[in-house]
Amino acid sequence: MSTKDDYHQLIAEIRKHDRLYYAEAKPSISDYAYDQLYQKLLEIERKHPEWIEATSPSQRITDSLTKGFKQVLHHIPMLSLANTYSREEVEDFIERVYKLLGRSRVTFCAELKMDGVAVSVRYEKGIFVQALTRGDGKKGDDVTANMKTIRSVPLELTGDVPKLLEVRGEVFMLHHVFQHLNEEKEANGEELWANPRNATAGSLKLLDPREVARRNLNAVFYGCADEGHAPVKTQFEFHQYLKTVGLPHFADAHRMRCHTIDEIMHFADKIHQARSRLPFDIDGIVIKADELAYHDEMGVTGKSPRWAVAYKFAPEQALTRIHAITVQVGRTGVLTPVAELEPILVAGSTISRATLHNQEEVERKDIRVGDWVVIEKGGDVIPKVVEVNLKKRPRDSQPWKMPSRCPSCHTHVVESEEEVAVRCPNTKECPAQQMGRLAYFVSKDAMDIEHFGEKVVEQLFSKGLVKELSDIYTLNEKDLAELDGFKEKSIHNLLSSIAKSKHVTLARFILALGIKYVGEGTAELLANHGRTIENLAQLTADELKEIPGIGDKIALSVVAFFKDQTNTHEIAQLLKKGLVVESPAISHRRDHVFNDKTFVITGALANYSRSDATQLIKERGGKVTGSVSKNTDYVIVGEDPGSKLDKAHELRIKVLDEKTFQNML
Repeated sequence: MSTKDDYHQLIAEIRKHDRLYYAEAKPSISDYAYDQLYQKLLEIERKHPEWIEATSPSQRITDSLTKGFKQVLHHIPMLSLANTYSREEVEDFIERVYKLLGRSRVTFCAELKMDGVAVSVRYEKGIFVQALTRGDGKKGDDVTANMKTIRSVPLELTGDVPKLLEVRGEVFMLHHVFQHLNEEKEANGEELWANPRNATAGSLKLLDPREVARRNLNAVFYGCADEGHAPVKTQFEFHQYLKTVGLPHFADAHRMRCHTIDEIMHFADKIHQARSRLPFDIDGIVIKADELAYHDEMGVTGKSPRWAVAYKFAPEQALTRIHAITVQVGRTGVLTPVAELEPILVAGSTISRATLHNQEEVERKDIRVGDWVVIEKGGDVIPKVVEVNLKKRPRDSQPWKMPSRCPSCHTHVVESEEEVAVRCPNTKECPAQQMGRLAYFVSKDAMDIEHFGEKVVEQLFSKGLVKELSDIYTLNEKDLAELDGFKEKSIHNLLSSIAKSKHVTLARFILALGIKYVGEGTAELLANHGRTIENLAQLTADELKEIPGIGDKIALSVVAFFKDQTNTHEIAQLLKKGLVVESPAISHRRDHVFNDKTFVITGALANYSRSDATQLIKERGGKVTGSVSKNTDYVIVGEDPGSKLDKAHELRIKVLDEKTFQNML
C-alpha cells in the first residue's frame, strides 16, 4: 500500500530524474528503471485519482483536443532581434552600446542563436501555468497543453524560485528526430518538411497534444521576460540560474563572456566550426550586453532591443546547373519533381539531386531545365534550390510542367483533393508503385530484411521474380543467381535474412503493409488494440477512432485497406508462406519470466533479427542493453559471439542459446 507521502516522494524522484536527463544530460538511472518508476506512479494514480496533482509527470499529456489556439497578450512584449552579417556590423553595434551607455568598455554575453520557434513560459510559485508563442510580439498563441508534452520543460521548478518567473526560449527538434519523422512522411506518401524548424512549428500547432508528444520536441531557455525583477544581475549568470531551477539551458561551451570584438568573433568562429556537429540547428550567435540593468537603460527601437543583436551565419550555398527535371513516383502514387544537378560540394557532401517538392513549388520559383541555380544545405537535412540565376538562363528555356501521364505506367494522373499533390491512380499495376511497396516492405523500419536494397528490388521486379510481397518468401538460390553481382555468399546472406524476417511483431508487420497514413507510432497503437491482424481487419472506422491517437483519416484508411480483397489475399499468402506474426497480447503480463530482466544479445541469431529479438523481450517486460555488467540477467548467444560472451562467463551470468531463448518466449 502506498501513502500520499509515498506518492509525493515518487513525484519528486521522477522530477529529479527528468531534470538530470533533459536539462543536465547526466542521467543517473537506466531508461528501464525510469519507466518502472513512471509505471508505479500511474498505478498509484489509478488507485487514488483524488491524489493526482496538476504538476504530476503523468499530467503532461491531456486526453482532450485543443479547440484552436486562443490569442493571449504578452505581459511583456516579445521582441525580435536585429541581424548582422559581418564583423563591421557587429563593431557598429558595439559602438552604439558604448554611446548609449556613455562607456568605453562593456562586457557582453555571446550565446547560440537557435533556429527554432520562440516561446515564453510563465511559472507562478514555481508551477508551470502558461506558454505562448511569439506571435506578433504583442500577443501569441496559447500552446500551454502542447508545451507540457515536452519532457525537458519542468512542470514545477526547484530551488530558489520567485513568485513569478516568465522565461523566454526556443522550441526545436533534434536532427535524428526530424529525419525519422520525415522518413515516416515519405513512407506515407506525404510531402516532406524542408527543415527541422518547419517541422517544429507545425508540430507545436497540432490540436492533439498526444500527437505533439509523439514528435519528441525539445526546448531551451535563455532569457527573462521581466529583467528588472530577474533573480540575477547578468545574462551570463542567468544561464547558471536556469540550471539551478531545473530549466534546460545552454551548455558552458555554447556561451561566453566577451570584452572585445576579437573575443566575440573568436566565439562566433568556434561555434561556426562546430555547427555541423551539433544535434540541432542554429543560424548564428546572439550578442547581448551582459549587465541586465543596462537593458532597461538602453531600451528598444521599433520591435528590437538596443542591447542585443544577432550575428547570423551565411548558409552554405553553391551555384550549379539543372540538366534535367525528373519525376519520381512513390509507393502511394505521388509524383515528385526532382532537379538533376551537375554534382557540387555543399556543406561537406556532394549534391547531385534536390527535391522540388511539387508543381506549385516549381512554378513559384520558376525553375526550368538548363537553369543555373543556388543550392543550399546549411543546417537543413534536405538540399534545396534557393533561387534561379535569371541572368544565366538560356534564351530557349521553357517553363516546366508536371506530366499529364505517369512516367512509370502512362496512366493519366489526377490532382489530389487532400493536399498539393499529383497522383497516379493506377495503384494496382503501376510498376513504380509496386516497386515502392516492395522496397518499403523489406526496409529497415518495416520487415528489416538485410541485403535487400532498392537495387535488388528493381532487379527482382524487372526479371519478374518478385511482383507481390509474398513472392519474396518463394525466392531460392536459382532465382538469386540471376541477379547481377550475386555470388554464393551474397545469395546465402539474402536468403538467411529473408528466413529471419519470417518472425515479426504485429506492429512491424502492420507498418510493412504500407497502409496510407500509418507510421511507426500508429502501427504500435493498432497492434496493441487489435492484438492480431485478423481482429484488426474486422474493426469498423468508429471502433478504430476509439483508440487514443487514431483520427478520422487514419481510421478510414485502415478500413479501406482491409476492405480491398487484393490486400487481404496478400496477407493470407504471406501467412501461408511461413510468416509468423507475434501478437502483443502478452505484453501486459507481469508474470512472464522475462519481466524485470536485463538481456544482452551477442552474435547473429538464425531466426530473429537483433531488432525483432529486442522487441519480443520488451513486450514481455524485459530490457535489452548493449554491454554486460553485474546487472545483466541473461546473455543470448548467436553465431560468432564477441567478447560479451567472455564477460558473461567471467561474471557468471546465465547464457542462453537461441533454442532456449525461443522456448522461454
